[in-house]
Amino acid sequence: MSVKKAFIALIVVAIFVGVGTFFNQPREQPFPFSGALEVLPDYQTPGEGVTLYPTGGPFGFDVIETIATGKDGAIYVGTFGGGLFKSKDKGESWRPTNRGLHDKFISTLFFLEDGKLFVGTIRAGLFMSEDQGEHWVSVNTGLENTDVKTLIVLPSGDLLAGTGKGVYISRDKGALWKPFNTGLDHTQVRSLVSTKDQTLYAGTQGIGIFKRDPNGKEWYSIVNGFAYRGLEERVVRTLLLVRDEVLFAGTMTAGIFRSADGGETWQSASAGINNLSIRTLDMDGAGILYAGTGEGVYFSDNEGKRWTLLSEGMENVQVHSLNALRSGDLYVGSSSGLYFGTIKTAWQSLHDQLLISPVLSLVYEQDRITVGTEGKGTYVNQDDNWMSDNLGLVNLTIRAMARGKVFLYALSNDGVYRRQLGRHQWKLLNDPLESGEAFSVVVDHADRVYLGLSNGLFVSEDHGENWARVPALASEVIRSFSVSGTQLFAASNNQIWTKSDETPWEKLMTKEGSPFQLILWRPQKGLLAVSDQKVWERDLQGIWRELKGAIPEGIQILSIATDPHNSEILYLGTDQGLFWSRDNGNSWAHAHFYQGGPFKGKIHQVLPTDSSAIWLATDADGVFLGISKAARRNVLDKSIDALKQIKF
Repeated sequence: MSVKKAFIALIVVAIFVGVGTFFNQPREQPFPFSGALEVLPDYQTPGEGVTLYPTGGPFGFDVIETIATGKDGAIYVGTFGGGLFKSKDKGESWRPTNRGLHDKFISTLFFLEDGKLFVGTIRAGLFMSEDQGEHWVSVNTGLENTDVKTLIVLPSGDLLAGTGKGVYISRDKGALWKPFNTGLDHTQVRSLVSTKDQTLYAGTQGIGIFKRDPNGKEWYSIVNGFAYRGLEERVVRTLLLVRDEVLFAGTMTAGIFRSADGGETWQSASAGINNLSIRTLDMDGAGILYAGTGEGVYFSDNEGKRWTLLSEGMENVQVHSLNALRSGDLYVGSSSGLYFGTIKTAWQSLHDQLLISPVLSLVYEQDRITVGTEGKGTYVNQDDNWMSDNLGLVNLTIRAMARGKVFLYALSNDGVYRRQLGRHQWKLLNDPLESGEAFSVVVDHADRVYLGLSNGLFVSEDHGENWARVPALASEVIRSFSVSGTQLFAASNNQIWTKSDETPWEKLMTKEGSPFQLILWRPQKGLLAVSDQKVWERDLQGIWRELKGAIPEGIQILSIATDPHNSEILYLGTDQGLFWSRDNGNSWAHAHFYQGGPFKGKIHQVLPTDSSAIWLATDADGVFLGISKAARRNVLDKSIDALKQIKF
C-alpha cells in the first residue's frame, strides 16, 4: 500500500470512529448501587467483557421470632413479616411453608407430642398443621384476639394461649377456645409457664407477673415490677421454670430475676450479663440456662448465679429466640440470621439460603429496580439498599413481573397482583389462574395485559380487572412473550404466534420436539427463540437458522436478552452463569466475577439497561450487577470491519 493510500485509510478510520462514537455510543445513565460497588472487598475495576458484582441482597431477611425442631430433626423458623420457613437438612437449604397461613408475622411455634404443630401470629390468630407445616388451618374459634404471643400445653393436656387480651384455654387441642382471663382481662400476655400441679405464671407487657393456683378461679398479681437503678421495670418478656420450683423472669431493661418460693420473693440474677435487654430464656437437658439479649447469648451452669457470654462470633448478635435441645445443641434466632452450636464448639450460621431467596424476576420501574423472589415477595432498591415491598401480598413467590404505563403486575402462585408504579400497595386481581398454571405475563403498547397459562392465553383491557380467553390460542401452553411496537409474540410448546393491531393471531413457526421456552424480538434483526438448549434466529425475511456458536453443552438456558444499543450483543442467563456474545451468537464468552474467575451460579433473568449495567436475578446470590464493556468496544470494531471492505 502506498503512503497516500495509507493516509487515506487512516482518515477513513478516524471518520468511522468519530462518527460512530458520536452517534452510536451508549447513553450512559447513572444506575443504582454504582457508588456501592467501589467499597466491595477486593474491589476491581470492570475488565474486558462482562464483570459481575453483588449488590448485597436482597437479603429478604426478617427477624427470627421463634424456632422449633420436629422429632424428625426438621427446623422451623417463624419470622417477623416473612412467614414460616422449614429446613430438612439442618439448615443447608430452606423453603417457605406458608400454605394456609393468613399472616406472615409469626410470634410463636409449638409442637404437641402427637406431632401437631401450632403457629401463633400477630394479626390472624392461631393456625395448626398436621402434616409438618405443609398445610395450615385456622384454629381461632372462640379466640377474641388475633395477637397470639405464646402457647403452652398443661400436664392435663389442655392448651393455653397468651394473647393481646389475656389467656385462653382449649380442652380439645385447639378446636375451641374459651376465655381463661379473670384477673387478666385486656392484658397482653407475653409468656406462660406451668408447674406439674398446674400452678400457672404469666409474664405481661406492662403490669408484671401474675399467678393462678391449681383449681383457682382467677389470676392475681405477685409482682408489679422489678426495681432497677431507681426505676420499676414492669415489662416481663419471658419466663422460665426450672425443676418445677425455681422461676426466672427476663425483663425489657432490668435483666433477669429469680424466685425460689413461687414468686413471693425475687432476687436479681444478672451477674455477668452486660446487656440487660432480655429477649428469651431456655434450658437444655443438662440444666444449663441460656439467655438471649440485645447483644449476644449468655449461659449459666449454676442456676443463674453467674452468666458467661458465648463467643466465636456470637458476642454482638441481637437475639430474639432460642431453642435449646436436651442434647445441649442450641439454635439462636436473631435479627441477622440463624446460628447453631454449643457452649464448647464454634458456631455456624444456618441462614445462607434463608437470607437470600432465589430471585426469579426483575423489572425496571421508573428510577428503581423491583425484584421478585421465591418465598420472600418483592423488594425495591432505596439508597443502595434493598427494602421489602410486600404490603398487600399474600403469596410471596413472584414468578414473573411486567410493567405497564400505570401499573406493575406480579405473577404469584395464587394469582396476579397489581400496584401503581412508584407506590407500595399490592392488590390481588380477578384472574383465570384456577383454570391452569401461569407461566408468563406481559403488557403491550396499548396497556393490555396478557397472561400465559398452561391451558391458553388470556387478555385484560382494563388493567387486570377482567379477563377474556383468546380463542385462537385456547389450547396452547403459553410460556413466553415478546413485544415490539404494536406487534406481540407468544411462544407455546412447539409454535410461535404473533399478532398486531392490524392482524389477528397467526402461527409464525412450528417445530416438533422440545418446546420453546423463551422468545425475544430484536429491532432490525428479527426474532430469537430458545429451544432445548439451542438458540434459533428468524430474520426479517422470515428465514430461520440455528445460532451455532460455542454454547457449552449441557447448560440450561433460563433467560435471553440483548443490548438495547447493539442487537449484535446477546446475553444468556443459564444454570451455569452468564454467557454473552458480541457477534450475534457466533461465539460466546463466560462473564466473570469481579474478584476473578467465571461466575457459575444459576441466573433466572437478565435485564439490560440504557447504561452499561446489566441486572441479573440469581438463584442463590441475590441480585448481581454486570458491567459490560462490549458495547463501547463495538463501535471501533464496526469501523475496522468497514475499513476492511474498502478496496485500495
